[in-house]
Amino acid sequence: MKVTFEKTILENVINDAMCAVSEKNTIPVIEGIYFNAQDSKCVMTSFDTEKGFQSTVECNTEREGRYVINASKLSKIVKLMPDSEITINISENKIATITGGRAKFELHALSGDDFPSTPMLTGERGFKIEASVLKKLISQVFFAVAVSDQRPMLCGAYFEITNNNIKVVSCDGNRLALRERNCDIENITTENSEESGEKMSFIVPGKALAQIMKLITDKDDIVTIYLTRKHVIFSFEEKIFFSRLIDSQYIDYERVIPKTQKTVVRASRIAMISALERASLVTEDRALGQAKSCVKCEFVDDVIRVSSSSVTGSVYDEVAIDKEGDDLLIGFNCRFLIDAFRSADSENVKITLNNPLMGIIIEPDGETAEEGERYLYMVSPVKMN
Repeated sequence: MKVTFEKTILENVINDAMCAVSEKNTIPVIEGIYFNAQDSKCVMTSFDTEKGFQSTVECNTEREGRYVINASKLSKIVKLMPDSEITINISENKIATITGGRAKFELHALSGDDFPSTPMLTGERGFKIEASVLKKLISQVFFAVAVSDQRPMLCGAYFEITNNNIKVVSCDGNRLALRERNCDIENITTENSEESGEKMSFIVPGKALAQIMKLITDKDDIVTIYLTRKHVIFSFEEKIFFSRLIDSQYIDYERVIPKTQKTVVRASRIAMISALERASLVTEDRALGQAKSCVKCEFVDDVIRVSSSSVTGSVYDEVAIDKEGDDLLIGFNCRFLIDAFRSADSENVKITLNNPLMGIIIEPDGETAEEGERYLYMVSPVKMN
C-alpha cells in the first residue's frame, strides 16, 4: 500500500479516530487505525469492539492495500511532520515508511485481515436531526449520566423519538436531567422496516456521548442516526461514529418526579449560579482531608439564604426570589446543584420543593420557556449536620 495525504486532512482524521482506539489492550490490532486504500480514497477505521469511527479521505493512491498502524505512534509522528504532503508506504513485510518533506519514520504495521469486523453501518430505521440541536440536547443532560453503577442503563442517556419530538433523559441516582424538544426530524425507513412515524427509543453509553459531542461541529448541518438491534450509528459529512447500545429497559423516570409541591419559587438562574459558585469555594475545600460539605438553602419569605461552613471557613449569601408556600431548609451537594442550573437555559427558573427529604425540581419559568422546548432537572438532597 502506498498513499499520499494532505497533512492537515490526515491529522484531523487521525485525531477523530483516536476516540475509538483501545488503550492498554492485549489485542494490538485494536490499538491501531485500519487503512483501506482503493482508487483515490482511503477508508480509515478505528474500533475498540464497543465503539468505532470511520472516515473516507481523499488521497493519491499509488498502490492499494489494507493495513493497520498503531494509532498513538502515528498520531505523534503526523503531528510533528513538516507542513507538506505525507506519504505512507507499507511494504509486503509490513514495514510502514512515513515520509513528509525530508523527515522519514518507519513503523511496524499489521495485516488488515486481522482487524475486527465492524457492524453493518446502516439500519432499517433511523432519523435525521440538526447537528446543533443534537449536540445541545446531549450536553444539557450529560452531567447526570452515571460513570459507574450496578444498573447499566444509568451509565447512558435514554433517547425517545416520536414524530417531530425528541426527548433525552439521564439519571445517576442523585440527579435526573430531562430535555424535550420539538424539531424537524426526518424519519428514515426502508422497504423492510415498519411504517414511518413509529416511536423509537434506545440508550447510548456515556462514553459514546462524550465522543459524539467532540466530533460534531457547528459545520455539520445534519446528523443521520441509524438504529440496529445492538448498535447506533451517527453519520455526518464523510464521518461515521457507531457504538453498541445499552441493552436494558430504562428506569421509569416519570415515577420518581414528584407530582405535587408545597413550595414554589421563581428566581434568576444567573443569580442562583453566582451564589452557588461562591458557596462552592467553601464546600469544595479539601483541607485536612475533610469530605465535601453541603450547601444549605433556606427558602424564607422573599429570599434564599445560601450558606455553608467547613474547617477552613464559611459563606453566607442571599438571592431574591418570589415564593409561594411553606418556608423550607434543605441541603445539597453544591456541585450537583450548579450543574443543573448551568444546563437550564432560560433566564428565570421555577423551583419546586416538598420537604427536606425530597428532591428539588428545576424547570423554566413559564414566561421565559422557549416554545416547543421543555427541561426538567431534579437534584436529591443530602443530610445536614
